[in-house]
Parts: sequence; C-alpha cells; structure tokens
Amino acid sequence: MKPYASLVAIVGLVIGLFVGMELHLQSGLGQNLPYERFVAMANLLQQREDARTALAAQLQMLHSSPAPTVAQQALQAMQKSLAKARKAAGLTPLRGAGIVLTLNDSSLPTQFGVDPNEYLLHDQDLLSVINDLNAAGAEAISLNGLRLTAATDVHCAGAVVSVGGVRTSIPVTILAIGKPSALTKSLQGPTGELTLLSLYGIQIHLHKSESVTVPAYTPPTRRG
Repeated sequence: MKPYASLVAIVGLVIGLFVGMELHLQSGLGQNLPYERFVAMANLLQQREDARTALAAQLQMLHSSPAPTVAQQALQAMQKSLAKARKAAGLTPLRGAGIVLTLNDSSLPTQFGVDPNEYLLHDQDLLSVINDLNAAGAEAISLNGLRLTAATDVHCAGAVVSVGGVRTSIPVTILAIGKPSALTKSLQGPTGELTLLSLYGIQIHLHKSESVTVPAYTPPTRRG
C-alpha cells in the first residue's frame, strides 16, 4: 500500500475511535454525577472534539494534495540520470578549481647531436600531458578552448594542432579542472611529462587557479 493511502487509513481509524469515545462520554454525562467529575468529563469531551476536528482537516488536506505518481518519480529519476550522463560525456561546461597550462616550442638553440624535433611540441607530448592529468583525477580538460573527451584525437603537423578534427595552433593552452595540487604533482613529478619537456627547453607556464572554466564539447559540424 502506498504511504499516502496508509496515512489516510490511519487518520480515519483515529477519527472513528474519537467518535466512539465521544458517544461513551455523552452517555455518562446524562447520569447523576458529582459536579467535579462532570466538569472533568466535559473538558475531556471538548479536547476529544478539538482533536477530531484537527484530524478531519488534515484528512481533507491529504485528499486535496495528491501524492507524486510513479510516472512523475520515474521522470525525475530519468532527468537526473540524463544530467549525469551529459556531464560524463562533456556536453555541459564545468567550472571549478584546477590549473592553466601553456606550452610552446623550445626557444633554446639546437645542440649538436640532438634531433631538432626534440625542441618542438608533438602530439605524443600533448597526449602524455593529457594522460598525466587524467591519471591525477582531472574532471574536465580543454585544449585551446576545445573540450576533450575519451574519443577526442590529437594530432600535430608542424605548428598546426588538430583536436577532434578542428585545427588550432601552437602555443597551446590546456585547462584542467581537478585538485590543483594533485594535477601539478602529476605533471611535474619525476616521471611527469613536463619534467621531460623541460629538459629540451619547451616553454612551460603552469599555475593553479581556484576558478577554471572548461567549455562543453561541441561536434565539429556545430563549431564556428
């Protein structure tokens, strides 16, 4: 039985008991009773009458205020699940504490015996940075204003960077939402990607922020 129906039944039962008690008291009032007892019973009868009136009003209110239906409850549950799924898919913008990271090619002169490509940013470098951020618990990441998802591919061709089919360029700015200390530690630790990139003079600017906004993901066909 639904809680609403149970409550109505209980209130009805209580009212019925009060009616029975009232009849019993009224039958006693018609007999020859001492004055003090008569007053006490009259007061008790009034209390029972007031309580019955209050319960009747509550019962009427319950009848006029229908409880949520199963369909309404199911709809609310579906809306919550949909909002959670949209967030996980990156379809909603997020704001929170995190980091702002800017990367650019090295400004150091090429050293003898070292491949010149080592002084340039490549897609594998960016992917390694993104992997470090995800491993540190990043909730959302964007690259040059483009939201990254689990299916987003990143490719470099010289100074051109392709993010999910959208062309952008170096330098790149990466925004990540998460615990700033954990994100920074993952990037700058002994095995962090920024530690390796710094060996070749890759220009790195990293700072923590209490307010980072990562935009929602939009399909390439909807981007301006």
